[in-house]
Amino acid sequence: MKDEFFAKEAPCEKFQFNAEVAKVFDDMLERSIPLYRECRDLAIQFCMRYAQPQSRIYDLGCSAGSFLEHLTDRLGAAFPAEIIGVDNSVPMLERARKRLKGRSVRLEEADLADECFEVKSASVVILNYTLQFVPPSSRLALLQKIHSGLLEQGRLILIEKIKGEHPESDAVFIDFYHEFKRRMGYSELEISRKRDALEEVLIARTLTENIDLLHEAGFSRTEIFFKWNNFAGLIALK
Repeated sequence: MKDEFFAKEAPCEKFQFNAEVAKVFDDMLERSIPLYRECRDLAIQFCMRYAQPQSRIYDLGCSAGSFLEHLTDRLGAAFPAEIIGVDNSVPMLERARKRLKGRSVRLEEADLADECFEVKSASVVILNYTLQFVPPSSRLALLQKIHSGLLEQGRLILIEKIKGEHPESDAVFIDFYHEFKRRMGYSELEISRKRDALEEVLIARTLTENIDLLHEAGFSRTEIFFKWNNFAGLIALK
């Protein structure tokens, strides 16, 4: 379904992953994230390279299950790993269950910032466009849990919207990003309304801040595998 969520009457609340957003989320991803498919396919390639037999693969913030659908298509049903999708949005998980019906994927409802949330026996953990929605005060604890729950030589794949290192470059990145959204068919009104709705909901940090946070959480090495203005992909090694 085409994303016209912000073309309608202006929402009176901050952005939420509710039922209305869930309906158009696939289109929203495709038209709101530069090189979305290419990044998804790169993340899947890393999963296939580093997934260990008899381990777990986590997609944290799995939303409507698109990544897990493509991942299971590539891995095949015979790959001996447990695949787990986690999200805190019930409407998103409902759509994911329909999409992934008949596939060997376990879906869990959980808040990643909750103290009770755990990662166990993982060879790969995916955080695609998810950490940016976790309260900044909870991000280090979450990354530490991921690090602790990874097997030796396990990998975290992190794709994030980021801020520029300097205000001037950040402003240019934002301008280029809005140009991208216009090319994808969004109106000025839609762009403005979504930006307002995401204020204090999506809190981006610079690439340097994200790398420093990964190292503070215990990861021994990070590599940048993707960069487009204010979006970046990182892979971190335990």
